[in-house]
Amino acid sequence: MPSPFPSLPDPELASLAARLADSRETWLLHALKDHTAALLDGLPSTLMHNALRSIQADEGSVWLTPDGGHTLTPCWNNGPQAARFVGHFSMPASEGLTGLVFTSSMGSSESEVCFNQQQNRALDESLGVFTWAMLAVPLRLGGQVCGVITAVRLIRRADLGGLQRVPGSREDFPAGFTPPPSFSVADLQAMETTATALGRLLDHRLNCWLMRVEE
Repeated sequence: MPSPFPSLPDPELASLAARLADSRETWLLHALKDHTAALLDGLPSTLMHNALRSIQADEGSVWLTPDGGHTLTPCWNNGPQAARFVGHFSMPASEGLTGLVFTSSMGSSESEVCFNQQQNRALDESLGVFTWAMLAVPLRLGGQVCGVITAVRLIRRADLGGLQRVPGSREDFPAGFTPPPSFSVADLQAMETTATALGRLLDHRLNCWLMRVEE
């Protein structure tokens, strides 16, 4: 946001802009590679919890790329099995619906995700779930897309009478089973706002680390 009052650049600070940008990029890469837990702890985590609760998502994740855009890794999740995959699982940044949002820099709302052949099903299979509805929006740090935040509504395999194969249509569900509702346009807009706020919080945290000051 531009200054709400007339101002002139400080000549003593203007000369440091390029150095600050270079140093900040170095700190960002270091944080994404080795300190993502510290990057997301505290207020960023609280923001995500509140946003996911407001749209009634089963759970959500923050995906970041620690290697300059080659892979995406879930670095935060609020689900019951988060410890099994946060910081451990990764996928190519060009695969799946999450990868599509990352590479296109455009948010997406998908329903009946488990029927979609583009979905990367590796994580669902390891956790024993089917993703039914999904929101995914790009996360920007320093003006660059560095990750994706996702929100999902899930179907537990155990709720489908032990169905193990991937369902191809609603007809594959047991009689009487009703899948979760889809996300709304308002839900997508809420997640886009959350991504903007989260990006600014993380930018602020990086700047504090860089200048050795408290938040």
